[in-house]
Amino acid sequence: MIKVLVVDDEVLLCDLFDDMLTEMGYDIEVAMSADEALETLRKTQFDVVLLDLMLGPVSGFTVLEKIRQMYHPPMVLVMTGYGSPDVAIEAMKKGAADFIVKPVVPNLLDIRIRKVMDERRSQHLAITDGLTGLHNRRYFEERLDEEIHRSRRYDRPVSIIMIDIDFFKQFNDTCGHLKGDDVLSKLSHILQDHTRETDITARYGGEEFVMILPETSLESSRMLGERIRKAVDDAVFKGEERIPAKKITVSLGVSCLTGDEGGYDTLDRADRALYKSKQAGKNLVTVLTKEGLSQE
Repeated sequence: MIKVLVVDDEVLLCDLFDDMLTEMGYDIEVAMSADEALETLRKTQFDVVLLDLMLGPVSGFTVLEKIRQMYHPPMVLVMTGYGSPDVAIEAMKKGAADFIVKPVVPNLLDIRIRKVMDERRSQHLAITDGLTGLHNRRYFEERLDEEIHRSRRYDRPVSIIMIDIDFFKQFNDTCGHLKGDDVLSKLSHILQDHTRETDITARYGGEEFVMILPETSLESSRMLGERIRKAVDDAVFKGEERIPAKKITVSLGVSCLTGDEGGYDTLDRADRALYKSKQAGKNLVTVLTKEGLSQE
């Protein structure tokens, strides 16, 4: 069921939207102020926000900008009584998916909501790895720039973990690519089980995965890497007994943004740390700073 948050400061209109959209089969919540809307969005994930641009002392544009800054923002459909194309254009420039003019026609509103949901699904497919369901490399690269910028702006740490499946080519050659796909899928679930909503986890290519960890220090990232390594070591993968190592394991490299370096400098350091884990015998976590490395 599509989950919609209606944001409007008029009681009668909120009741009207609640009844109208519930009858159409949507799951509805209502917020009657900017603060209430943002607090509700922090607690609950919505698919669509139906946002009035006139919210008393706070402009709907302000709310729109704050929504677009969220880690997993919903699609925003703005409402205006102006009828002016300039207002709609400004809202779209600030990130609104579409707009609708009051008084709202029920069938038109239904069409607009379903249209933005179709766009949301298309966007999801464009940034998702088809096999694992994780983000793809394209999305990772987009978010890396964003998270580095966020880290610098607020002077907060951001770390990167690179993960590679040990002896994966041997496994594929021995057990076949379908069994290899099963390993990739199972590993993706392990990674998802160990990450927060704010973390970005992506399949980087082949048997290599990468994670961006906002608000996470180097030591916390190392500890997470060790938990992931152990979880994979403890897991059972069908066919693993047929490879020389007798076990599917992962090697990991960890780095944290330092000084004025760029995101790809941090990524490169995580990649070099991963290479050191491989060289040292695999099934290891290696941390690499500008000063040097440490292994677990």
